[in-house]
Amino acid sequence: MSIDRDPYRVLGLTPAASQSEIARAYRRLLRRHHPDTRGPGPADPGADEHLQQILAAYTLLRDPGRRAAHDHTDLLRGADPGRQRRAPPPPAPDPPRIRVRIVPRPAARRMFGITVRIGPVRWHH
Repeated sequence: MSIDRDPYRVLGLTPAASQSEIARAYRRLLRRHHPDTRGPGPADPGADEHLQQILAAYTLLRDPGRRAAHDHTDLLRGADPGRQRRAPPPPAPDPPRIRVRIVPRPAARRMFGITVRIGPVRWHH
């Protein structure tokens, strides 16, 4: 079996694939090539090599930092410049601000040297 160095080609994807598409392709190929699910037929001598390529490709592409570094080195090596590029993800929105309203209450009662406040139970959702 020939060794394919392009992880996108190993998983059967384009470089514009999203993270969910990468995970879906990895699971599909893993199910097909895993030793426990291959079936009782004759053993394929290159099946283990192909499984190792699938695992290595997914390990590289699942991490956004490694994937960006791989794509960058492909461009530096002069890989196909016409292939589709992924658009950068949109910036994360700012988290919503939590507003706390402070309501002054009358002084609490003192019982047995401990300040006790008795009131209705409020369950906040």
